[in-house]
Amino acid sequence: MEPTNKTVDLTGLRIDRDEKPDRGRWVLPVVATLVVAAVGAWLVWGRSKGMTLRAPEVATTRINSVTPTQASTVLTASGYIVARSKAEISPKSLGRVAWLNLEEGQKVRKGELVARLEAQELEAQKRQVVAARDQVLANLTNARRERERAKSMLGQLIGSQQAFDAADSQVRALEAAVSSAEAQIKYVEEQIKNTEIYAPIDGVVTVKRAFVGETVSPQGFGGSGSAGATFAVIVDLASLEMEADINEQNLGKLTLGQAAEVTLDAYPDQPYKARLRQIVPTADRQKGSVKVKIEILAKDARILPEMSCRVVFINPEAKIETNAKAKVLAPASSIVEVGGNRGVLVVKGEEAVFTRLELGPQTGTSFEVLSGATGGEEIVADAASAKNPWRTTQKIRVKKE
Repeated sequence: MEPTNKTVDLTGLRIDRDEKPDRGRWVLPVVATLVVAAVGAWLVWGRSKGMTLRAPEVATTRINSVTPTQASTVLTASGYIVARSKAEISPKSLGRVAWLNLEEGQKVRKGELVARLEAQELEAQKRQVVAARDQVLANLTNARRERERAKSMLGQLIGSQQAFDAADSQVRALEAAVSSAEAQIKYVEEQIKNTEIYAPIDGVVTVKRAFVGETVSPQGFGGSGSAGATFAVIVDLASLEMEADINEQNLGKLTLGQAAEVTLDAYPDQPYKARLRQIVPTADRQKGSVKVKIEILAKDARILPEMSCRVVFINPEAKIETNAKAKVLAPASSIVEVGGNRGVLVVKGEEAVFTRLELGPQTGTSFEVLSGATGGEEIVADAASAKNPWRTTQKIRVKKE
């Protein structure tokens, strides 16, 4: 078949074999290869120098300050501050709070009026019952007169025995009605007394759940307001002590009256002298532990209910030097060498900063710190076992518990 357009010029499709090849197209692959090789070499060099693209993830611990008492311990445990004497205030009857003299932190005395519920309906009920009683008393007076007349007429043989018996029965019925009214009045008066709530113990208000205008109810009924059955808690701060759970296997290390030292987590550098007051005579099957109660001998205003704390039980045979200074101990697993100096990596935000320490003899798994730290510093744990060397300042990521 012949082409329809015979005038088309096909000479432009000829290959020009005299044209020189374009060498510029090889430049980009060569440059890319060199860049990759340079980056790889830099990574190898940086790894050998302890450099990583991503900050290492580390766990933390602390440098401890150990008192002479803590150095002579036989057992340590964690627990909380609780009150031996505590009272939850609850009304004896359902009602709405009309007056309240309770604030958190307020000191109250036993027998002090702290709250009053609305009593208008009870007062009205009392007036109604009193009025009914007075009416019965008036009827009783007339009935007694009628009985006396019936008795006189019966003695004069004018009246009948039936009339006297009816008058006497009327008197007895009214007397019973008066007794019933008196009992009802006493009941209403007792209900009115129950609207006044008094502090059952000396102490300090630690919880306040009710406010004026809210409805409260007795224990076991549940309230319609936010207060419910318990609208305040009073704690005797003089009865504060520590409770801790001790593993059954360690129970043999303890004896009643054993000396101890309690340290609040809020004030780790100010321990309190204490003693083991009670070993609760039952065990927790699920935890495998026994609850113990530790009496704090010298309490002050810093000790508050529900504070977390630690206790160390002292070896009864140990001799403690009361004038000896506390020792600062650093875990041996956290000691590293940077630039020819030994020290630890102190955690400051997202960085680990090397701090030089003057170390004393090693005791167990810790070194005594002679200078460079005072205790309580947060440091990198197990830093000595890290694969890469540490720098003076290095980015880190702290593991989340």
